[in-house]
Amino acid sequence: MNYYIVTGTSSGIGEAIAKKLIHRKEKVFCISRQINESLKALATKNHSGLWYYQTDLTQTAKLPVIFKEIFSFIDENEVANVVLINNAGTLEPLGKSGSLNTGLIENHFKTNVIAPAILINEFIRLSERLNAKKTIVNISSGAASTPYAGWSNYCAAKSALDMLTRTIGEEQKSKENPVRIFSVAPGIVDTKMQETIRNTNEEQFPMREKFEKLFTENRLSKPDDVADKIISLLFSDFPLTGDVADLRNL
Repeated sequence: MNYYIVTGTSSGIGEAIAKKLIHRKEKVFCISRQINESLKALATKNHSGLWYYQTDLTQTAKLPVIFKEIFSFIDENEVANVVLINNAGTLEPLGKSGSLNTGLIENHFKTNVIAPAILINEFIRLSERLNAKKTIVNISSGAASTPYAGWSNYCAAKSALDMLTRTIGEEQKSKENPVRIFSVAPGIVDTKMQETIRNTNEEQFPMREKFEKLFTENRLSKPDDVADKIISLLFSDFPLTGDVADLRNL
């Protein structure tokens, strides 16, 4: 029996991953700020196991409680795979440092770094007793290694997530029953985040025109295609634990 925990399932890549897992009749736990009613309806129609936690990841104190409950539903005698996909993320606040709202900066790092770090910590702790294959996938970005004016927080947050992946990967290599953890940058995907980018101005994000051109030329990846590739990685030997990879090169 396979269990999947996916964050950021209200839309985009997270929604696409959850939808495909529901079609496969996997056990799926969704965490997002807004409940995705279409996923709930699909699970009901498909007679699939779906648990939904409507939670804002900035409310970090709630996350260990949610994970304790999630792991109480996992059958230790039947589990074969347990997976955490840290997909949720935010681009805001967009703009150059010195012009940003401090509360939004705090929420940005809570969503993009602190919440994933807590979820990873809880996943490793609570899954330690499980005799199963254990995997954590962190959704990264090319911005983790390329600075973009107007994206200082996003670039820093994704870089931090990648280093968290690398370091925990080193820790897990010495474990008897290790957790496989890796980061993967999905490329430029047609999601609400891209809509946000196109709705900025040149002062906030000087490279906006480049992303607008990619959209008008229909060069954005589709969430469904990206979801297929990410799911396939779960059953592949690569990336290795601690790796940071680009989905377009796999």
